[in-house]
Amino acid sequence: MKPRSLPVALIAAALAAPALAQEGPIPGGTEKFKLNLGTIFSQNDTSLRLEGPSGRGLEFGLEGSNGVDRDVWSVLASGTWRFAPKHRVGFQSFSTNRSSSRTTDRDLVLEDQTIPAGTQLDTSSKTQFFVVNYQYSLLRDDRVELSAMAGIYGARFKFAFDSTTPPRNIESNTTAPLPMIGISLDTFITPRWTVSTFFEGLALKVGDTRGSITYIGMTTDYMLTRHFGLGLGVNAVHVGADVDKDNGAQHSFDWRSSSFFAYGQLRF
Repeated sequence: MKPRSLPVALIAAALAAPALAQEGPIPGGTEKFKLNLGTIFSQNDTSLRLEGPSGRGLEFGLEGSNGVDRDVWSVLASGTWRFAPKHRVGFQSFSTNRSSSRTTDRDLVLEDQTIPAGTQLDTSSKTQFFVVNYQYSLLRDDRVELSAMAGIYGARFKFAFDSTTPPRNIESNTTAPLPMIGISLDTFITPRWTVSTFFEGLALKVGDTRGSITYIGMTTDYMLTRHFGLGLGVNAVHVGADVDKDNGAQHSFDWRSSSFFAYGQLRF
């Protein structure tokens, strides 16, 4: 290279550097918006007791030999909005729909009604989940981000039991908006690779519902381009609730779920 060409080359390189940097991935912890969309596989374990006004009800496992499948696939959506360097709002949403038609192998007592063994019973379970929280960064640099969280775990559980001989049509639905507090840790292994963990939980009474929840999980995502990446995760949740109905009935359930999920991620 001729000596007089060197300044021109240096100026060109200096001008090109910002453009090349712009093509790199958006590092974890610096994005304004993050959106995940994927699929989730859940393994469920539900204990249910539906007592009528007279107090007759039998606790049973919804996923047992009389109930719905334990495993289910569904769609998962989640994301965060960082509206200031240390302040974020996050959300997560998914739903499950399960049903079965089986012959009962024992007597079931639901809301003062008896469904005898040997009955062809149609069972359905629909659950919708929506989690929203606020996250404040207690510690934040280019390696880690430690945040305190406070939010709401909203869950709507709907169960239906139908038979023709004897005729039975029993339905129950419960909405359990449970406040949560927790903590999360994001570790930025490289600008492309992030590993995150979180824990949330609380127990209290809201209206006619007494409930408790623990929610824990871990995710890892890797950015393939500046704005798009892939991720994997696992979480576990335990929700217990006792609900007093207006007619004097009481419904109780204990739900545990372990989930594995994969998603595509957009960052801006």
